[in-house]
Amino acid sequence: MNKLWQKNYTQNSIAEAYCFGDGAVLDNQLVLYDVLGSMAHAHMLSAIGILTKEEDSALQAQLSKILTLAAKGEFAVTAGDEDVHTKVENFLAAALGPIGKKIHTGRSRNDQVLVDLRLYAKDQCLQLSLHCLDLAKQFTAFAGQYEFVPMPGYTHMQKAMPSSVGMWAASFAESLLGDADLIKSAYRYNDQNPLGSGAAYGVSLPINREMTSKLLGFAKTQNNALYCQSSRVKGQLALMSAMTQLMLTLSRFAGDVLLFTTSEFNFFSVNPEICTGSSIMPQKKNVDVLEYLRARAHTVAGYEATVAAIAAGLPSGYNADFGETKWPFMKSIEATGPSIQLVGLVLAAIQPNEKTLKDGCTPELYATHAAFDLVQKGMPFRDAYRVVGKAMEKLPVVNPFDILHQSNHIGGTGNLGLKTIAIAIQKNYAWWVSQRAMFIHHLRVLKGGEIYEKDNKICESLLI
Repeated sequence: MNKLWQKNYTQNSIAEAYCFGDGAVLDNQLVLYDVLGSMAHAHMLSAIGILTKEEDSALQAQLSKILTLAAKGEFAVTAGDEDVHTKVENFLAAALGPIGKKIHTGRSRNDQVLVDLRLYAKDQCLQLSLHCLDLAKQFTAFAGQYEFVPMPGYTHMQKAMPSSVGMWAASFAESLLGDADLIKSAYRYNDQNPLGSGAAYGVSLPINREMTSKLLGFAKTQNNALYCQSSRVKGQLALMSAMTQLMLTLSRFAGDVLLFTTSEFNFFSVNPEICTGSSIMPQKKNVDVLEYLRARAHTVAGYEATVAAIAAGLPSGYNADFGETKWPFMKSIEATGPSIQLVGLVLAAIQPNEKTLKDGCTPELYATHAAFDLVQKGMPFRDAYRVVGKAMEKLPVVNPFDILHQSNHIGGTGNLGLKTIAIAIQKNYAWWVSQRAMFIHHLRVLKGGEIYEKDNKICESLLI
């Protein structure tokens, strides 16, 4: 197999394996996006007279064929191919001869991989955000169902103030909304076209970068050619940072459920269908899926740190160090998507033990409320604080349901703002659906045919 950079020598096999490793295999996830980039590039080359209309048509037909073959599992990038760009170009050259050799005019593998990763990141943002908002909806519904079920609130893992199952669940809904906003920021950063920047310094041809931006559905053309290359890791880190925050939200839920389902707390019951057992202890029902999730949250955070460390201190321009960021970037996505779906499964499988939760609301939880009662009678808060602190054993038994309704300011137990959360989720969902529709529209126009999807994942269908 000829490499695109092939000279009058053969690279040492050990050096080749060290440089590329399993990178070529990872590139199978980029076949769709590489082909789309090539389709847009060929159209542009035709528009500026580098290709004839007939040559463009021939290239488009073969590029579509690649997608068909890939969908059937008959177009796979292997280590011997070096990367997806080489695989695609060699396929075109074998099928079309000199015409196939024209496809690379005016671009480098450096801007090819950039546009591939940008399209890939956009696609993943669209998927992750919708899953994230679906889960936020589920938490909001759970919060509404158990809005006024009392629950001890903790600080420093010690009982602190009265809370509710509704407040607990709604906190995750709002956190997920924030995570979706971070994904939106990552989406917007990646929604700019680097194609045409070449190896970082542009090309001496009258290429039309705005045309390829429009064909590929990018919101803008990334301007400075050198910055295009330097920003490769920034685009990845924007999404990885958002995924880290999302995974931390999911990890907090996992930690809470693991704690609150212990026999000592017994705040929630769990459907045993999501549990495993012990090989030696007959009674065990372990919610170990959440332990795996908690570990994967730290793994994703570690991937982000790895990519940031690789990028630190690199000089301007393209550096092969960038290639080492692809694996942790893609692995972060592979870990995050299923984790969102897992939390939805667990949330549907837990049931509050309302009597245990109510019994857990012991008198000391209401100490601050007792101090506020004295404040309302005219006593300075600091004096009230000390009075109550000296008389803890005399705190009266109160109805936890009444206390929950007293905190009726926005965000308190008596006013969780669930309708506001639901409206925010709906607005965000509508924005993402519109972005996804535009993305699909541009790809459909570019390919000149229908796009067949599977489980809302464009990439898995490979535009057959």
